[in-house]
Amino acid sequence: MASKSDYKASSIQVLQGLEAVRKRPAMYIGSTDRNGLHHIFTEILDNSVDEAIGGYCTRIWVTLHKDGSLSVKDNGRGIPIEIHSQTKVSTLETVMTNLHAGGKFEEGAYKVSGGLHGVGMKCTNALSEWMITTVRRDGGVYQQEYKRGVPQAPVKKVGSVENETGTEHRFMPDSDIFTETDFDFKEIVRKCRQHAYLTAGLRISILDERVDEGKEKPIFDLYFEDGIKSYVLFMNIDEKMVNEIPFYVNKEYEGVVVEAAIQYTNGMDENVKCYTNNIINPEGGTHLAGFRTALTSAINTYAQKSDLLKGLTTSLNGDDVREGLTAVVSVKVTDPQFEGQTKIKLNNPEVKNAVTKVLRDELLTYFDEHPKEAKSIVDKAILSYKAKAAAKAARDAVIRKSALESTTLPGKLADCISNDPKDCELYIVEGDSAGGCFSGDTEIALTDGRSLSFLELIQEQENGKTNYCYTISKNNQINISPIKNVRRTKRNASVIKVTLDNKEEIVCTPNHKFMLRDGSYVKAKNLNKKDSLMPLYRKLSQRKGRITIEGYEMVLNPSNSRWTFTHLLSDRYNLNNKVYKITDGIYKHHIDFNKLNNNPENITRVSKEKHLKIHQDNISKTLHKEEVYEKLRALRKTPEFREKIRTSMLKPSTRALLKKNSQKQWENEEYKEYMRNKFLAFYFTNEVYQKENNQRLDKIQKEYWGKDENRKKQSKRMSQYINNNPKVLTNLSLSAKKQWADPVLLQWRAEKTKEQWTEQFRVKRKKAYNRTYLDRSLKVLRSVYEYFGEVSIEIYDKVRKELNNKTLLKVSTLCNRFFDDDFARLEDAVKNYNHKITSIEYLNDKIDVYDLEVEKTHNFALASGIFVHNSAKQGRDRHTQAVLPLRGKIINTNKYRVDRVLGNNEFKDITTALGVGIGTSLDVSKLRYHKIVIMSDADVDGLHITTLVLTLLFRFFRPLVEQGYVYVAQPPLHKVEIGKKKYYFLNDSEKDAFVKKAKSAGKTPVANRFKGLGEMNPDQLWETTMNPENRALKQVHIEDGEEAEKTFEMLMGSEVPPRRRFIQRYAKKANLDV
Repeated sequence: MASKSDYKASSIQVLQGLEAVRKRPAMYIGSTDRNGLHHIFTEILDNSVDEAIGGYCTRIWVTLHKDGSLSVKDNGRGIPIEIHSQTKVSTLETVMTNLHAGGKFEEGAYKVSGGLHGVGMKCTNALSEWMITTVRRDGGVYQQEYKRGVPQAPVKKVGSVENETGTEHRFMPDSDIFTETDFDFKEIVRKCRQHAYLTAGLRISILDERVDEGKEKPIFDLYFEDGIKSYVLFMNIDEKMVNEIPFYVNKEYEGVVVEAAIQYTNGMDENVKCYTNNIINPEGGTHLAGFRTALTSAINTYAQKSDLLKGLTTSLNGDDVREGLTAVVSVKVTDPQFEGQTKIKLNNPEVKNAVTKVLRDELLTYFDEHPKEAKSIVDKAILSYKAKAAAKAARDAVIRKSALESTTLPGKLADCISNDPKDCELYIVEGDSAGGCFSGDTEIALTDGRSLSFLELIQEQENGKTNYCYTISKNNQINISPIKNVRRTKRNASVIKVTLDNKEEIVCTPNHKFMLRDGSYVKAKNLNKKDSLMPLYRKLSQRKGRITIEGYEMVLNPSNSRWTFTHLLSDRYNLNNKVYKITDGIYKHHIDFNKLNNNPENITRVSKEKHLKIHQDNISKTLHKEEVYEKLRALRKTPEFREKIRTSMLKPSTRALLKKNSQKQWENEEYKEYMRNKFLAFYFTNEVYQKENNQRLDKIQKEYWGKDENRKKQSKRMSQYINNNPKVLTNLSLSAKKQWADPVLLQWRAEKTKEQWTEQFRVKRKKAYNRTYLDRSLKVLRSVYEYFGEVSIEIYDKVRKELNNKTLLKVSTLCNRFFDDDFARLEDAVKNYNHKITSIEYLNDKIDVYDLEVEKTHNFALASGIFVHNSAKQGRDRHTQAVLPLRGKIINTNKYRVDRVLGNNEFKDITTALGVGIGTSLDVSKLRYHKIVIMSDADVDGLHITTLVLTLLFRFFRPLVEQGYVYVAQPPLHKVEIGKKKYYFLNDSEKDAFVKKAKSAGKTPVANRFKGLGEMNPDQLWETTMNPENRALKQVHIEDGEEAEKTFEMLMGSEVPPRRRFIQRYAKKANLDV
């Protein structure tokens, strides 16, 4: 432990300017992922909208530029540029670089605004690689440039204008801060649409310049005269309305401007959006509380006055009156108080009173003026009330009718094989990873020469046929594997369409993973045009070079970019699975004589003699019939045939043919290797020949580069390539330097090298290096090919020298080491290196989707020419373990009325999967699984989901809990690696103790935190969470039923005060996931 004297003045770090923002960006913008990226745009947009709210701005232009930057321009007043009295620099520079400087602190500059803290625009400046602000004001155009928040020069005048004012910000997000820097056009439009709705009369134009040349640039022009009234109609565009005429109010009360629009639909969901000074508040706040109070009070008051509550024992509550509600509540507040810089919740207490007063009065007026709509709204609330009352009075009857409608198992349930409940386990898991994949007509490439769709594979599977697919194993080796468990995984799934560069289209769920060329995976929705996809290339063999057989299927092996025969992959599969032995013979024979049917069952090994005999026997039944032989013998005896042969032999072409035939011995690999070694021995022992050869090569190169047009052409192509890839020259070098700057790593590596440097290690190391050399060289060559349209040796060599990367081999070395000095084979490998996508489109239609399983490798090839992950159930024992995935957080069954719970799809799926029935019909003897395991992430969200599932089981399936059938899985939170060994820990204290002990023993542990179950590969999931020998399960018991009832009601019920008191009491004991 450090002594008290260690804490000195030097321990205090003072961050200058905007350093604090760059040091802890998430404190200011929430996160540094996609959400944070779009938040810095929102901060700039909000400032322009504030001008519009104040009545100084009518137009805003948003442009997404080709270079990745984004600009926001308005015709407002323009930021002042004169020298500020306090900072002694331009007011523009003060506003852009002083964290808490802005016009929104000064009364009168802005009556209301969203950016009251004065921080937002500075955050964008600080978190941008560069930013340029241009101001039009007082007849002049002024500009200042910043890099990562630091001004590069004082504000300068760059032009003059007449009768034009406004501010324009253009900024480039910093890739050192954000995990992604590509703005989503749809998200930009969504944010702008909200502001256009919320500020009636404001016109916002959005332009996306990032499209390819020749294509139309997307432009959106947003303008809504009716403001939030139009917004509500837009949200309900596909719904059936209860009140066709939306309620609308815009009124000020005690300094707070209250604007609201309300419309009811026939649905059950509540959709209320809350805004303060045009800033969305996702968690509501005091304006939402006031809105709910006013709505409930107004509807009850009108219903009682109109005598519409006959037969009701109590008044309508909030849940009743908000069913099917769509509303927008927007307030304008002079001094808004939010929770955090991201403004998720409004805390001003005076706002609640203002909203309650304005809305209650105006709603009652609306109801009086529109009695038909008012009655429809009250009737809908009464129906909700009666449904809840009926559920309480006749709970079991309602449950039996609603929950037991479905007798078939849920489509997304991955059931186990065993039918014995004592052996069976049901894992209720967080997330949707166990369901959904491809459309039913998606075709899979099969090893028997066919391409079948999922639907066709299911049919053949039901008929008992086993099919085989192509798969990628370790080190990117292509192999084959049997296809298992083809099935529909989800009904009515949302899907996207992915288009490849070969024009093939793939329809799949957005989260399905596609394999990249390096063996990693990316979700379909996150693919971009730069991603290099793992390709499947197939062709039929031709007699040339070393290939002596024709018409046999060959596939390209990504690990070495060589073509290999598919029947050799099947032969390897059979040998590995001990179908036959290598001593059975060296010849691989297609049993059905179909050389395209490469299923392992169709391949066998035979001796040379047996192979010849098989073909002789079959040829005699086809081509070599006796009558054919007789005709040939008679033909050869005729004078005409003899003369024809004699004349033919004298022709130069025949002599050339004979010469060619004599060279066939070069097709013999042993002979070729012998002659190659002889030549190399001659070359390296004959200095005169080496010198002459080098002189010839030097002369040819000088002649080529001596021509001015060749040099100019090469210079132009090289400049274009470097300009389009500015980071390619430095990234690899910077990455390597950063990694090896650690002295501990250097020392560890030196010691390990001494231990590992065996002969076996040398061989293994050489193979690994060769794989790296080959892959990286091919990757750069592929980039050259994609940009210039040819595999240019000159351009590649120029790039290789510019990069100064020792892993990029010369073309001559590549050809010699990997392609037997055959440039044509190298060129073929470059052209077939990968596939890429050209577009991703979200489809409106929902469809049934399908998947299959490939054991061990967990990937397979589509007929479209790429490899994808099989997202089917993995990491489990399919014989005894079933998996039921949940879509996010399920409904809180202790908070909502029974009829809403019964209508919830996740509840229905759980009920059907358990099989015990519900209510008075619940029969534990019908339970299909004697272990019901709740499995979620080891974080706060995961614990919340676990609690929601436990609440459901306690409320509706309590006998299962009481009899000990319910368990909670304990997935590890941390993984620690020491060398090749992995250790897993359930909590921080266990992990910290292990790491401390390992370090004291001189070891170097590397700790990683699991963000969720989805980060584990199948082997890890099995080993840590689902393997009965290693897993940790907590059995759920009820010691005191009455106390359990009270606890669930307190934690999960609708009453907030008891839960608040509980949190306040135990907050200091909580183990927070931060």
